[in-house]
Amino acid sequence: MLTASVASIVPKNGSYLRACLEQTGLVKSISEWGIDPAKHPAPGEAVPDVVIIDLTREMEPCFDFSAHLRKLRPSVCLVGYSPVQNPSPGLLIQAMRSGMQEFLSHPIEASWLREILQRYIQQRGPEAEPEVVEKAIMVLGGKGGVGTTTVAVNLAVQLAAIGGKRSVLIDLARPLGLVSLLLDLQPRFSVRAAIENLERLDSYLLAGLLTRHKSGLEVLGGVTDPDEWQHIPVTALPRVVNVAQNCCDFLVVDMGTVYSSEWSPMLHLARTVLVVTQADVPGLWALERHLSALASYGLDPARIQIIINRFHRQDDEALKAFEKKAKRAIFARIPNDFRRVSMAVNLGAPLSWDHNDPLVAKFRQMASQLVGVTLQAETKRGSIFNFLSSISAR
Repeated sequence: MLTASVASIVPKNGSYLRACLEQTGLVKSISEWGIDPAKHPAPGEAVPDVVIIDLTREMEPCFDFSAHLRKLRPSVCLVGYSPVQNPSPGLLIQAMRSGMQEFLSHPIEASWLREILQRYIQQRGPEAEPEVVEKAIMVLGGKGGVGTTTVAVNLAVQLAAIGGKRSVLIDLARPLGLVSLLLDLQPRFSVRAAIENLERLDSYLLAGLLTRHKSGLEVLGGVTDPDEWQHIPVTALPRVVNVAQNCCDFLVVDMGTVYSSEWSPMLHLARTVLVVTQADVPGLWALERHLSALASYGLDPARIQIIINRFHRQDDEALKAFEKKAKRAIFARIPNDFRRVSMAVNLGAPLSWDHNDPLVAKFRQMASQLVGVTLQAETKRGSIFNFLSSISAR
């Protein structure tokens, strides 16, 4: 990942440029600098890979700052920014003479900035190519009613149990998001709020849109009215996910069951796509077609994992036949306990923390395998037990 800095004397512009950088998904850290010559970095001080210089006012100090950075680090990528949509040719010439090799005007198209950063990465050579942040685990339902949101919620809760790590769950299920109901949350903001504030959406703003659950999990709620999707362009969602990946350690995205080829850029951001289904004829039929569709989008098959929910022992024969036909292994079989899961859903609580419970053990194992971290079993009784105890104590 690249390091970057924003140099501006206008706080609003600085926040805007910071948000644009975070939404590319190619920047791991962003610092903010002023233009004051007294605060210029000295020889020997670290200069980030990319610096965007705001040319809103006081042009000469900006050009001097650009030339100074070019001397300190000749390979730095210097980008000029003008809040004017059509800056004058004279401004462009002066910017180039001061060392800026790229220029952006308002409003910044996310694809343009990402292209500049990718070009810079290529120019540095493959040996200097940064690692790509891929923290997102996207949970996709093979069909309706297979427990996609239940899987997403309980997987995310297990990830949130990892000490010192920040876990976020984003609800993108269509037509309605149910994550908040399953966690008994009443979020003030949803994914629509993130989209409506996309121009200034960075890690700080996103943190203010999240609702914290008592497990430590932070949630960006889904829509509560199907018509809200008319105001949420799918093409903008990857920018929200990029910001989320930049501010957390683990990210789970409930994708619901509805998607199409326009969701392909979103799916390509995932480290893993979990396809959840059941071991019945409709479930396995739909699973085959999902695997075919995801392959047609160019997703690496190694990133696609199959989850069989509500598994019974008698399903083994059908699943072995499917694995042989599809030439793919089942990643996880979640045992069926419809009564307990229904109780958890109706109470708005994740499954209990009882380490002897096979359901909890399976979600803990899945979380551990997906992120490569060993999760310690909790000995305390968890959310459902505590919820019922609190009721009886009243």
